Amino acid sequence: MQIPVGILLVLLIATPAAGEQIAEIEFFGYEGIDVVKMRTLLPVRRGDAFSDQTKDLIRETVVRTIGKQPTDVAAICCDENGNRMLFIGLPGGSYKSVAYRPEPAGRDRLPLLVMDLQARLDRALHNAVLKGGDIVREDDSRGYALVNDPAARELQLAVRRWALKRERELVRVLELSSAVEHRRVASAALGYARQSHRQILALARAARDPDDDVRNNATRALAVLVQSGSKLAAEIPPAAFIEMLSSGIWSDRNKATALLDGLTAGRDPALLQTIGSEALDSLIEMARWHRPGHAFSARKILGRVAGLPEDRLNDLAWNGPVEAIVEAARRR
Repeated sequence: MQIPVGILLVLLIATPAAGEQIAEIEFFGYEGIDVVKMRTLLPVRRGDAFSDQTKDLIRETVVRTIGKQPTDVAAICCDENGNRMLFIGLPGGSYKSVAYRPEPAGRDRLPLLVMDLQARLDRALHNAVLKGGDIVREDDSRGYALVNDPAARELQLAVRRWALKRERELVRVLELSSAVEHRRVASAALGYARQSHRQILALARAARDPDDDVRNNATRALAVLVQSGSKLAAEIPPAAFIEMLSSGIWSDRNKATALLDGLTAGRDPALLQTIGSEALDSLIEMARWHRPGHAFSARKILGRVAGLPEDRLNDLAWNGPVEAIVEAARRR
């Protein structure tokens, strides 16, 4: 049985590289919408070329078909061949609008040194993802992410050394800065700071930032901390992340499942009951995504809601059949 190590490393890369193809097309938020029909009407199929126009063509098709805009069209890099996976959010019954914090207006900024350091790390992680294989595996046991790729790992450790001395500055920028690029770096770097109550609170608040990338980075940092077994995980308030399971934004759902996978490992009955009551349809949608790398956490959470034994659940989540998890959850 193959079980993922650490949290799946994926990057949301805006500019397509030459020769990229569409490896997968998935939907979410679609309860009450005929996604079989939607898939047949899409202007692209698996194996087609991915271009700068692909997202716009999909948006136009969704509007023509249901009279509403998609909530998201995420083109995720990359599969094992360097191709894109498309995740299309629809405003169906399993979509809930999430309220985000107002845009901050403060003048706080990070030093150029750490802005440059994070930019170099982003490039190194991008290159590692494109290489694929074990090079993108990461170790989360320390409470912060370290990938196998030597170049990226060295830069992650450099961020760690800087962040250990600058927690207060990172928290202030994350909370108050009007500069979204600085909040994005602060949300990523704060995950490498000393584990503390202040760190947890700041990252949890940042999970409601108006910027998708800030929320993504902050929630991912919390998910990594939970994977390490830190006792501080008990201080993470789960309610906001349960709500994110039904968000119209792919990165919200993706990182919320990663975090809640860790938080539900102890099978707290009240937490599982709340998740099952508030986000069952959303979890089923994500559990049915074809690639285990993206569906695994949703399948695990869903199986725990259903009460499946962990050893059997691990096997089903990775190898299937997925419908065994779905049916057990519906009968819970």
